Amino acid sequence: MTESARVMLKVGGRQFDGWTDVSIDRPLDALCGAFTLGLTERWPGQPERWRIEAGDAAQLLIDDEPIIDGWIDQARYSLSPNRHAIQINGRDRTCDLVDCSALHTPGFWTNRTLLQIATELCDPFGIKVTIEGDPGAPFARFALEPGETVLDAIVRMTALRGFLATTDKAGDLLLMRPTEQVAGFTLVEGETIEQIEFDNSVVGRFSEYRLLAHDTSDEAALSAAARPGGSATDSGVKRHRPLLILADEETTAAGLDASALWEASVRAGQAQMVRVLVSGWRAPDGAVWRPNRIVPVRAPTVGINAELLVSAVKFRRGATEGSRCELSLVRPEAYSLKPVASAPGRRVASPPPGGRS
Repeated sequence: MTESARVMLKVGGRQFDGWTDVSIDRPLDALCGAFTLGLTERWPGQPERWRIEAGDAAQLLIDDEPIIDGWIDQARYSLSPNRHAIQINGRDRTCDLVDCSALHTPGFWTNRTLLQIATELCDPFGIKVTIEGDPGAPFARFALEPGETVLDAIVRMTALRGFLATTDKAGDLLLMRPTEQVAGFTLVEGETIEQIEFDNSVVGRFSEYRLLAHDTSDEAALSAAARPGGSATDSGVKRHRPLLILADEETTAAGLDASALWEASVRAGQAQMVRVLVSGWRAPDGAVWRPNRIVPVRAPTVGINAELLVSAVKFRRGATEGSRCELSLVRPEAYSLKPVASAPGRRVASPPPGGRS
């Protein structure tokens, strides 16, 4: 994408473009996207033609393709003798799920599925819920925790059913699983990659994960040792580093094992983070960059030769630089329930199971 790429903000039937400063964040796992748009007029203008108010409904598009559908969070106007500056901040409609408390009477559900509970929680906000795939077995019992947000409650459920909560193009909630399809192009050091950074950390990883069943009975009547549990290991951690986790809700032994595998996979996968800066806002195949794409990355200088999942995209444009994209990439296991293979070496991002390299 070139400098001429059009960033359009639609508010109340009006269209605003010509933005000189653009920052748009599209994360895979932070639920809602966000944007900051800026414009500086170096001549006495008519501020009313740019009047955008906090709380307005808004849609952000790149070359007529919807990127964010939501609300204006903040509008800032400043004036000096020779310039008029405007800054607009906004987020997807799902931002209310991030900010607001989950309210429900009586505060718990029995024998309800992930989709049914999520739909009830989102309905007061006018947000639809779509799920890709089988929602899984109903929860025997799922209870809200006092003061938790709607997103917190949904994430606790999705973790137990192997789903990820994100936002679709219409600003509604989408419960999905990460893609397994690999892009038909490669990001290569010195060619499509302008800058690259590889972080490999052991902080937050543990050798063994033990999940302890949620207990709704009298604590004196059922000791922790007697409760059912699940476990998983991370062979990439060589030291003795156990972690005991109390399950959020009642579940089966198989559910506890799945939760332990999810904990190990996510922590190990996210411990290896790659950040890439590329020119333009479109991938080599012509599509606007979006999260949830598996992309081969080859950067031998920093020890990367693997297929990585795009977990976040940041579009940026400023007065001193052209259009750039910052891509955050992780091992695909970061969003799967597969056991994590040991990573050979200290600087090489290990390929996921199944022979990818």
